[in-house]
Amino acid sequence: MSKEVRQPVETIEDIVKDIIIAELRVEPQQLQSDTHLMKDLGADSLDALNIALRLEDAFKIKIPDDAIPNFLTISDIIKGVNEHLNAN
Repeated sequence: MSKEVRQPVETIEDIVKDIIIAELRVEPQQLQSDTHLMKDLGADSLDALNIALRLEDAFKIKIPDDAIPNFLTISDIIKGVNEHLNAN
């Protein structure tokens, strides 16, 4: 009897971090829950918009434009994505 090998499920945090790493070209070890996108990683408003668009695509959600300025830290983004996923 062969056992099915399951691929690990990517968590919301993993996907959020992958998007930030790709968009801002930062190292994974730079990302902690309290890492601030602008203060710690040098992101600007265009970077934040691009990250939001990638999040929308990855999670099939719509992030209102007025919510984007609230996505300041990694934990803010994860919380926001969770809230939008649960709203659907």
